[in-house]
Amino acid sequence: MAALVAALGGIPERATAAETSAEPEVNVHFTVFSAVAISGLGFRAKPDAAPTSVAFYPTARSPRYAYTGTNPLQFLSIPTTTADGAVSEAKVMAEVTFAPTIREAFLLFESMMPAAKDGMRYRVYVLDDSAVRQAPGMLTLVNLSGLPLNGSAGRSFVNLRDTLVAPFTIGRSAKVELRVPYAGRSYPAYTDTIELESGERALLILFPPFRAGSLEVQSRLLIDKPADAEPEKR
Repeated sequence: MAALVAALGGIPERATAAETSAEPEVNVHFTVFSAVAISGLGFRAKPDAAPTSVAFYPTARSPRYAYTGTNPLQFLSIPTTTADGAVSEAKVMAEVTFAPTIREAFLLFESMMPAAKDGMRYRVYVLDDSAVRQAPGMLTLVNLSGLPLNGSAGRSFVNLRDTLVAPFTIGRSAKVELRVPYAGRSYPAYTDTIELESGERALLILFPPFRAGSLEVQSRLLIDKPADAEPEKR
């Protein structure tokens, strides 16, 4: 199952350790995000470089990182030193395979419970994060809730029953109302109004409900400006 880029209307598949076929060198910039705290994770920006620590923020994208190397990009545990001087071994915690067309990527980390037999701790969703795919004035919904959501985003109809990713052009503002069918009825799952400044875009990630039996999804709204967007004309 190849790691699939969430372009317009695409569905992001989970990158797996088996996707290690040799590919040409890749040059990509990326940001990361996780709904739960992650620390002690790093990567080698180049094959001969020392590991660079990766920062995860609870309500925003990480700083922008650069990677030059071959697929897959490996995320490693940062070695630590104990009081008696022993140094822990760096272990591969996650792997990501980039499609040849990717230059800007958003990596969404999700913990594996329990960890995989090969030691992997995280699965990673890969989205094409370029200004062409995720442009200013756009809202992209990522449905990881496990629920067949539908509803509206501004004037656009939303159907997340058969896809994980749905992008919409909303301009500067849009009310998002999502519902979920259950037992022959439709129940509210998410409602909010998203406001954007000039040049901004939004990524709304929907997670499973906090309480068992609830149909109200959890969410994270990430707003930023595309790093590779053309400068605004004055």
